[in-house]
Amino acid sequence: MFGYVRLYKPDLRMAEYEHYQGIYCSLCKQLGRSYGLLSRFTLSYDFTFLAVFRMALSDECEGFKKGRCLFNPLKKRTCCCNNEHIQYAADVASILMYFKIKDNIADRSFFSSLPARLLLPFAGHARKKAANKLPELDTLVKDCMQQQSKLESEKNGSIDAAADPSAMILSAIASDSANDENERRILERFGYCLGRWIYLIDAVDDLIEDWSDGNYNPFIYSKGISQDNPPDENMLQSLLPTLNACLAECIAAFNLLTTQRFDGIIRNVLEQGMPSVQQQVLAKKGSKHERK
Repeated sequence: MFGYVRLYKPDLRMAEYEHYQGIYCSLCKQLGRSYGLLSRFTLSYDFTFLAVFRMALSDECEGFKKGRCLFNPLKKRTCCCNNEHIQYAADVASILMYFKIKDNIADRSFFSSLPARLLLPFAGHARKKAANKLPELDTLVKDCMQQQSKLESEKNGSIDAAADPSAMILSAIASDSANDENERRILERFGYCLGRWIYLIDAVDDLIEDWSDGNYNPFIYSKGISQDNPPDENMLQSLLPTLNACLAECIAAFNLLTTQRFDGIIRNVLEQGMPSVQQQVLAKKGSKHERK
């Protein structure tokens, strides 16, 4: 579910990439300070984008400075000065990662889920700390994940229903940075479409494996996939318009917002990075299908 909201580095200006890297490194440090060393390994591009996005809408920016990294102490790197948006992204990451680990345990056999089972106590401790700061979000995520589990147990074939829990979570997270009611409505839609896209690209990414292992995937039921009718290259490509529609709505909503900074970074992610991810996922799934 994590790691799909990425930059397209070849078309990003050097200064913008340095700013992005500075926020990425600062979020890693904040995770370590707030939730312990192991939490640093939960860092993903998605939560970096969340920090960038919130900072872009804020009237204030604490700026950047040079600092050393625990994993590369000999070289100073650009880091973002501590701010509430970095902390918020770390809190959200800790809540979502706990439920992601639980979902992985539920979806896999005992032995394949063993690493996740070992991480669960640490993730649970981090989630409890984060939930004290964001109790409403924690409750929402818990309710949405229960709804997701129910849909999966019912083998629901509706793409809209399957993507709705993830979309609702991202809608709440995005709208939490609103400065007024009008901006809140825009952000709710932006977050909803982004959450829907993340869920669907993850479902596409897992499709071949889910079909092979007999796991739930909404595309298996919506597209009539079975052991006698396996996913093929044409079927995979037919999923692209659905992904593009989500992405187009994200961009349309973002165009209604006023950003104070980092507009180039965000547009790079939405207009180039995420489409590139779509192409990579579909190409990878297509090659796996060929080998099968």
